[in-house]
This record gives sequence, C-alpha cells and structure tokens, in this order.
Amino acid sequence: MTTYITVADVDQLLGENWTEPDKKAKAVLMANAWMTSLNLQDIDLNNIPDDVKQAGAYAASVAAVGNLYQQKTSSGVVTSESVTADGVSVSESYAELSVDSSSLLDPDLQLALALLGPWRLSPFQTYFVRA
Repeated sequence: MTTYITVADVDQLLGENWTEPDKKAKAVLMANAWMTSLNLQDIDLNNIPDDVKQAGAYAASVAAVGNLYQQKTSSGVVTSESVTADGVSVSESYAELSVDSSSLLDPDLQLALALLGPWRLSPFQTYFVRA
C-alpha cells in the first residue's frame, strides 16, 4: 500500500479536530488504501502533490465517519408500471434513485475524486512501463 498522507498531513489541512484522536490512524489508513486502489499514476512519492494530499485528507474525513466503505442495502425504490390496451399488456420495472439518496457519494469524496482526476488512469488508456 502506498502512503499518500499521514495523520499530521490531515491535521494540518483540516485542523486537529477533524475527528476524534483515537479514530485518526484508522481513517488515514483507510484513505491511503482507498487511494492506492485507484491505481494513481505519475506521482512522485518523495514529493506528493498538494492536491493529492488534500484529496487524501477529505477521504480520511469521510472514512472517520464511516462513509468511505459504507455498504448499501438498497440502490433505490423499485417502481413498476403496467399498461393494458386492446388485450395487450406491457409491464416495466426499474429502480428509481432520488437525487438526495444516501447511496450517492459523500460530497467530500466526490471532491477527492475530482482532485485526483489528473492522476487517475482512464479506462480507455493503457499504461506502459519500460523495463
């Protein structure tokens, strides 16, 4: 796992009261694991860019409240419609997700992803390393 941020980095960026002291180490660990899983490219680990540290701080704050790896039990309300005309019946079922649903990403996590955009590998790109 790559270490993009430390507790000291998050304390400096968000202030020391961003979460309870006993939650800080685990939240930063979770943020680093999450950012490592994004397979970020072209980051000098000896000089982490400020935007990457800021994104890590936001991810740590989301992790501290338990929303980074939150499990969802429902993706919306199942809606069903059916129409009958002249003996022909048509039925549709779909999931309706409201815009204020708790299953949407936390705003701070959305900001973190936006900040990491320049280092994320597009699904339409291939990353090659010369040996």
